Amino acid sequence: MSRDTATDVSALMTAADWLGGVFAAPPDAGLVETYVAPAGRDALAQMGEQLSAREAAQAIDQALTREAPTPLAVTLQRRYTALFEGIFPPSAVLPYESAWQPGADGTVLGGTPVTEMEATLRALDLHVSGECCEPADHLAIELAALAMALRDGQKRIAQELIRRLQGWVPAFCAALTRQDAGGFYGAAGDLLLALIRESAAALEGEEAIATERIEGEFA
Repeated sequence: MSRDTATDVSALMTAADWLGGVFAAPPDAGLVETYVAPAGRDALAQMGEQLSAREAAQAIDQALTREAPTPLAVTLQRRYTALFEGIFPPSAVLPYESAWQPGADGTVLGGTPVTEMEATLRALDLHVSGECCEPADHLAIELAALAMALRDGQKRIAQELIRRLQGWVPAFCAALTRQDAGGFYGAAGDLLLALIRESAAALEGEEAIATERIEGEFA
């Protein structure tokens, strides 16, 4: 992945938006069509290159080409419901930060993560749509906030969001890998980990460059 700042930030925003869509809701047939269209597959491959996660992108692509788009949409809708909506508790992988906090048993939702994320959304002049019934600590909402923070050049907020994601997403993705090994969502979890890793590195590098410039100006 190039360490050119403009390229990095653009790639990170694109990946955050894409993954946010993956984890937001069960995909309809139209969204699956965009995934499997040549332009969609090219964009996925490019994300894999930019995030140094070629294998994860290839695994997602393979999962998207096992069925025709219409039956694939039904398959992914069923997997999403089974994994993320808590209907089958033993196999559920809840996409809420509060479900992965120390001491939580995976069923206790809400509390501090929701309050903190609501404050972060206000700082970004964002709010959860009235059509969305999810709390602010849902993975898709945290990724949308990250994309907006990067787009607006809000480095401090972006760094805070990365630290937040680092605190719970690895455990979430480990559980996702166990429950969806070789599947679309398991591979998407691997791409998500790469996004968090590369975002942290890019933001740290950008901060280091800024510090060097300041020191040079006042030397």
